[in-house]
Amino acid sequence: MTCGAQFMVIIDDTVVSMALPTIRTALDFDRASLAWVVDAYMLLFGGFLVLGGRCADLFGRRRVFLIGLGVFTAASLVCGLAGSADTLIVARGAQGFGAALLSPAALSILITFFSEATERRKALGVWGGLTGVSGVSGVLLGGVVTDLIDWRWVFFINIPVGVLLFVLTLRPVLADRMEGTGRRPATDGTGAVLITASLLLLVYTVISTSHRPWGSTATLSGLVGAAVLLVAFLIREQRAPEPLIRLGLFARRQIATANVMMLLAASGLYGIFFFLTQYMQTLQHWSPLRAGLSWAPFGVTMAAFSGIAIQLLPRLGGRLLCFTGLATATCGLALLLDSPVKASYPSDLLPTLLLCAAGYGLAMVPLVTAAVSGVPRAESGAASGVLNTGQQIGGATGLAVLATLANSRFDHQLTAGRALPDALLASFHSAFLLGTALNACAALLALLLPPLRTEFDPETTSGV
Repeated sequence: MTCGAQFMVIIDDTVVSMALPTIRTALDFDRASLAWVVDAYMLLFGGFLVLGGRCADLFGRRRVFLIGLGVFTAASLVCGLAGSADTLIVARGAQGFGAALLSPAALSILITFFSEATERRKALGVWGGLTGVSGVSGVLLGGVVTDLIDWRWVFFINIPVGVLLFVLTLRPVLADRMEGTGRRPATDGTGAVLITASLLLLVYTVISTSHRPWGSTATLSGLVGAAVLLVAFLIREQRAPEPLIRLGLFARRQIATANVMMLLAASGLYGIFFFLTQYMQTLQHWSPLRAGLSWAPFGVTMAAFSGIAIQLLPRLGGRLLCFTGLATATCGLALLLDSPVKASYPSDLLPTLLLCAAGYGLAMVPLVTAAVSGVPRAESGAASGVLNTGQQIGGATGLAVLATLANSRFDHQLTAGRALPDALLASFHSAFLLGTALNACAALLALLLPPLRTEFDPETTSGV
């Protein structure tokens, strides 16, 4: 149930990608505003995740889960019914806010629901494998639905899923186990405002670089403002009697390292979804349906290797699995650096998809486990919010940086007199190169993780 909710919210990061050209025509978007169909979701999702996680600790995991699910499902309905560009953008933002409440509450429920170590390891393994599987499922689903039904159904499809999850969550037999036990701490309202404002300003500023230069006054002011708010938050958390996030959590090397790794890995993973899909449609001239179906081997392979990682984790440990997986994904991305203007799917693209899927499948399971292991039960919502924030912030900022680099390379190539297909290919190669470098950095960081073989007492996974 919780994994189903996470699957749904991560799908909405990517499901609209294939439908954007159709949405642009249907609702009369201009080029600049069309990006906000994706950006509004990521902005509110990434900006409110930490606060959403803390709300789960303060007001009850089940209650916040239901509120987030209700907001997300209602917003999906409005998205599907939208008759104007403004309505769709606002509704996408509301979806992101609902996801920011839903996702950390779901992970917090997961790690408190399972009290037996082996079962918890399997549950966390499924959760860890969802990142790539749900992302590619969104690309696949978006292509199929847009071509065969209508773009509005990329949003309507959330409604029956959301209603089903809502009904299942209301079952009284689950209430006590979903809530867990223990005293709910008081809230630090000032800290909540500071970190939320910092993340919102950061994500908004970075996303806006698709419309204005990195060196512009607005961009630099936004980055400085986000940094000032973050410093103020850190100072506040050191002095607050009941901090929003206990900074001592990050004194544990594995938790700090895992969160940084998630940020870097998400940057590469979201980048490959976006740019490889663009490569398929703009240079190979594939339809949304064909481009979406081409990702099917990625989803199947990642699901399979996530299952393998669950079995191998107690024997090989998190450090080896994370390093091997991310190094494999890095090799897969590196193959794209030689991709031609006219590619063969079996020889030029399929090896990349299979290597990246296998690598991310092996890495995400131990990565999620490392990020939430050893966290006190009363702070599990905040810890899961931080992890999901790293994923969303990494995806949003990484994609923005890759897009800025690709656009700059494209303009330079056109100015130099290169043909349009060659200029596009050069821009894609620059994005692929940076994505490869980000994944390589994440792989190297994996060497700092402890072995983390999770055949241990349950209390060491969720704390006490």
